[in-house]
Amino acid sequence: MTDQVHHLRDNPAGYYEVLGRVMSALRETGALNGATHLDWWQGDGGRTWEIEWQGGPFPAEVAARLLGAPEPGGDDDQGEHAVRGLISPGRGVNERAHLVVLDVPVNLRAIDPIGASQVWATLTLAQG
Repeated sequence: MTDQVHHLRDNPAGYYEVLGRVMSALRETGALNGATHLDWWQGDGGRTWEIEWQGGPFPAEVAARLLGAPEPGGDDDQGEHAVRGLISPGRGVNERAHLVVLDVPVNLRAIDPIGASQVWATLTLAQG
């Protein structure tokens, strides 16, 4: 982590602003369509946010969606959302993805993900 990383005790308003922005962006982009059991908590002694869900897309797919990549089979125009321009990609491995939002690390994790393409196929079948 860099020296610029915020800590909850140092800047509680900014720390919670990051959570609000990420949760809003997740809703606005539909990045977690098909996921269930969304949960979040403070990690690393109040230095990170940990966001976890069950099923749905892989964490790397969610991170790509928040970074502005269009969803497969979806609308190319996402519009503006709460974290556009404020996040940068971090390290992502397998079941986790890492973002930095306003200098606060945010870790994304899925339990038993099925992937965005499978979610999209399921939603398309349900609508047709």
